[in-house]
Amino acid sequence: SRILAGFLQQGASIKDLQVRNLNENLIMHKKVASLKRVSTPIFRRLSAMSPEALAILTSSDLVSARAILLVTIAKTDRIVRDFLINTYADKLAIKASKIVKSDIERYFESIYTEEPMIRDRSEQTRAKLKQQLMKIMSEAGLVKRMGSEFEIIRPAITNKLANQLVADGDSEYLKALGGSL
Repeated sequence: SRILAGFLQQGASIKDLQVRNLNENLIMHKKVASLKRVSTPIFRRLSAMSPEALAILTSSDLVSARAILLVTIAKTDRIVRDFLINTYADKLAIKASKIVKSDIERYFESIYTEEPMIRDRSEQTRAKLKQQLMKIMSEAGLVKRMGSEFEIIRPAITNKLANQLVADGDSEYLKALGGSL
């Protein structure tokens, strides 16, 4: 994402980058055959970012870059958004030290009641969805896997990141990450 965001910052268009990525594998994906499938959500997220958010992604510290990317993922994926706001933020608010398997199960049970399409998926698909959600949270630096539990990590929110989230209308995510307005 950072590599592609850098090209966008230099003036490349999304369309040109999509073609170039397919030809040159700019994201260095292991399997060229699945490059388009893997790249599609990356381009969708980058398209949703303001130029200032792209600048944070490309040139800020790793914690800020991860946070701005997570916010963009949350803006384009309801499951990530709701988990971040309803589970992670709640855990931060009560100063919990970890997210346990039952927290994840409880969250997904609420999703199943709201989304019959997800409820009706196979158990394997639902398990994969849970795994991917926690992988996103882990890669964003918000949790660290410790066996079957996840240690909660409060990110260090810089003033620049906080100001940008507010400017982009994303103050709810700033609060969810434990920052203040």
